[in-house]
Order: sequence, then structure tokens, then C-alpha cells
Amino acid sequence: MRRLPLSLLLLSLAAPLGAGCELYDGPPQPSIVGAEDGVLEDATAPIVLSFSEPVDPATLDVAIIRLETDVEGNLLDEDADPVSEPEEFVSFVKGVATGGEAELVDGNATLVIKPSAPLPVGPKLALVIEKGLADVAGNVTKVRKRLLFGYSFKLDCDKPSTVFPTGKYFLLADVEKPLQTQVQLWAAFYVDPETGRVRGQATNADRDRTQVCPMSCKSTEACRLLPEPQCVAPSERAGTPDEHSDFVPNGTPPTGYSFTIDGCAVDQPGGKVVFATAPTDVVVQIPPVTLRNVTLTAEFAPDANGVLRGTGALAADTVLIGTTPSGKGEGNLVGRIVAADEAPADIPDPPPAP
Repeated sequence: MRRLPLSLLLLSLAAPLGAGCELYDGPPQPSIVGAEDGVLEDATAPIVLSFSEPVDPATLDVAIIRLETDVEGNLLDEDADPVSEPEEFVSFVKGVATGGEAELVDGNATLVIKPSAPLPVGPKLALVIEKGLADVAGNVTKVRKRLLFGYSFKLDCDKPSTVFPTGKYFLLADVEKPLQTQVQLWAAFYVDPETGRVRGQATNADRDRTQVCPMSCKSTEACRLLPEPQCVAPSERAGTPDEHSDFVPNGTPPTGYSFTIDGCAVDQPGGKVVFATAPTDVVVQIPPVTLRNVTLTAEFAPDANGVLRGTGALAADTVLIGTTPSGKGEGNLVGRIVAADEAPADIPDPPPAP
């Protein structure tokens, strides 16, 4: 008996499976053009949002906001606080732009957004697409989507800086990839006001096990005094950097670690400052985790009470769990300066510059 060639045999087997079946047509999928690992180069250039297919303009509702979340990862308009709202830079809702210009082009498959002012360099941003976005066939996106991005920052320490002072800082890094966790850090930063050059030492911070709660806690628990007294697991996340008094530095291996930071502080209009660091490695013995080429980038500004606060991003080229590569590291960063009389006395200083 004559045998069919393999290609014809596979085709004959596949044909009955395709008969009567329709290909799935999903809703439009968005992406930011030119964002390499979520990083754009030019904060003055338009943001180009591409869709996998043309969209229905009447269903398009997008906004670019500063990425700020609660401890559960909710945006400020998604959390339990009915008053909190994210800082919005530009939006485009059903053909109406606010905070800049926006135009659908390419047969309604591309949205070009031109903010009226350059977006901030330092903090991580989010392009939020509200649910309800549909293509011309009526296929609808049923969930809100957020595309995270930020801008690269060139380290040129050659200008005076007065906004980011020498001092003790408390930082919270909410790591999103390759696994979700929070890293608390006490940092001692020394700033050259003539050049903006920063040298610092960031040290792991653990919950203070010597604190005493009004109630009785188990031996396996720690006392959390802020925002209110509570017995918690030592690994409990901090809600905001204002909870710094619950944490003490621990740079002693194997559970503690500390790493040196070199970077620049560059003053910006409006009393703000961008702080960015050169790549450095972070090595933790227990659990065995190594982060290669870690960088921090954040925008700091005084709040209404004059406290310098910042939001930004953490990134690592590679994360090793033991000796196994687990991909790139990404996370969000928030922090604040802490008065000398409120900070622990034993925060390590950086070694002298080489």
C-alpha cells in the first residue's frame, strides 16, 4: 500500500480538527513602543501605545500615573482608602485629552501621547488602561491593565545639589520579580553638595525584637508599634517608610547584609531631585540570594511638613536563587529621610571611596 508523505498525513489529520472551529478573537493587547525591559530613553519624547488591532475610540480610557501602591500592590484608587488617588500626569478618555495631547493614528491601532510637560525621571510610572476597551468587532477587555515603565538616567555628578542632603534614610523596596517580597533598608548617604556625588551604605533592616507591645506577644512574634500596636510575624511588611521606628539595622551575615552605593543627586525644577545609583551587587547568605548589578532610581521632594520623600524603582540584571539564575529583578522603591535623633545609632557608614 502506498504511504502518504508525513506532511500530507499531518495535514489530513489536522483538517477534521479545524472543521467547524473558529479562531479565538480576543480583545486588543496594548504595549509601549520602544520600552526595553520597561525603560524608555527620552522623557521629552511622546509615549506611543500600540494595540494588537484597531480599537473602538469610544471605549478607550487611559492615563499615565505615578506608580504608588499599598502593601498588597493596589494602586491608590484601588485600595481601601476612599480619599487616596494616584498622581496623574496625562489622560485620554473617549477622545478627550487632559494634561497634554493624544491622538489615535494607524487606523486606530496606535495612540500617540504628548504630555504637556516632561514626565518625571526617577519614579516608576504606570500607563493604566481601564477595562471596557474593545476592538471594532466588540471584543472587550474585562480587566484593568497597567503597563509599568520609567526613564533611564545618566549618571553625571557635575552639578551642585541642595535638595538631597547627607543623612540617614529608610527605604522600602517592594520586589515584584522574580518573586514578590519586601526589602527594608537603613541607609547612610553622604552627599557632596558641590557635585551631587553620593556615597552610601545600605543595610538590611529587621523588625526590632526588643520592642514591647501593650498586649502579650508570642516568642515567635515581634511588636509592631506603627501604625498601631500589634503582634506580627517578624517578616511582616511595612506599610510606609514612616514605620522606620519598628526596624533596626542588621548587617551581620548570615541573616544580615550590607552593600555600598555610589550615585548622583541631580536637582530638578520645583524643588525636586533625582537620585540614581551605579550598578552594585547584593549578596544574601540566608536565604541564598544574589542580585547582580542592582540600581536604584528615585525622585525625592519635600512633603507638606518638609520631610524629604521619594518614590522610584529597583532593578537587577540577574537574580540568583542559590546558584540558579531566576531572571531579572524588578521592584518599586519608596523612602524618606529620618532625623538623626530618630534613626538608630548603629547604621553602618560606607567605606572610604577608592
